[in-house]
Amino acid sequence: MGDANRQSPKNLAQLRQALAEGNRHLHGLQMGEIDGQDLDLSNCDLQGSCFKEARFGHAKLSQANVQGCCFQQALIWGADLSGIKARKSFWHDADLSSSRLQEADFNHAVLHRCCLRGVVAARSQWQNAGLVEADFRSGLDQLTDLGEADFQNADLSFAQLQGANLHGANLQGCCLYGTNFWQADLREANLSGCDLRGTELKNAQLEGCRFEGAILPEDLST
Repeated sequence: MGDANRQSPKNLAQLRQALAEGNRHLHGLQMGEIDGQDLDLSNCDLQGSCFKEARFGHAKLSQANVQGCCFQQALIWGADLSGIKARKSFWHDADLSSSRLQEADFNHAVLHRCCLRGVVAARSQWQNAGLVEADFRSGLDQLTDLGEADFQNADLSFAQLQGANLHGANLQGCCLYGTNFWQADLREANLSGCDLRGTELKNAQLEGCRFEGAILPEDLST
């Protein structure tokens, strides 16, 4: 009852006050360009909000519900997004480098040209996500960890995954045209149904990979 009667925060000061009062139901916020560094938005319900060009360095969004939210061009480096519920959200050109994304749900999200360097994202979900030109390369001091991540049917065309850990990842049915897996760990990954003819797999670890129904480049064909 109390939450229903509260006015939605209109600026950062009001948002901080709402959080201090324990309000975690914050639908439809319009807070583009705010400086939310170190904010604790964990477990908040932020569905339908807009944070375009916002800054969330080292913020906490673990277990937050951001379904349908817009984070276009936002700076979210070094943040905790573990377990975030981000289905059908929009992250074009956002910087999430060195963030924690373990068990995050980005199914059906759009993350074109996002910087995801050095993310720790074991068992994360990216089914049917748009990841065109996404940069998953490792950071200077942090290996990108996508172990057991589920990318089934995602668009990873021209994505950069050089040196990333994708051990046991599910890439079944992904679009991998122009995708770069140079020196990536793809052991026991599922590449079934993928067209790999335009994919860079040089020096990738492929032991135990599944290729059922995949179209292989000549150097992998038997």
